[in-house]
Amino acid sequence: MENVIEAASSEAPKPGHPFKVTVLYNGLTKEFEVRDQQLVQQLLEEARQKFGPINNAHLLGLFTQAGVELNDGQTVGAADVKPGDVLLMRPSTVRGG
Repeated sequence: MENVIEAASSEAPKPGHPFKVTVLYNGLTKEFEVRDQQLVQQLLEEARQKFGPINNAHLLGLFTQAGVELNDGQTVGAADVKPGDVLLMRPSTVRGG
């Protein structure tokens, strides 16, 4: 039964339907509901707010667990974010002060 549940959670969401992802920052995790057409930048802004006051929050970006930084200008779907994915919020390799 678990395999069926796991398989279902890794399937691509139906277009326009919300799905959940987890963002990890500073050892804490929080869940977010996203849609495939939502910009990565919107998810990043929500994460910055939900994790509370963060020094130099403008320097943070979202990364896959493989260490690939997501492009803020892409949609969640174009960035290949799937239901149940865990994204890391950490200092960006591109941003500067």
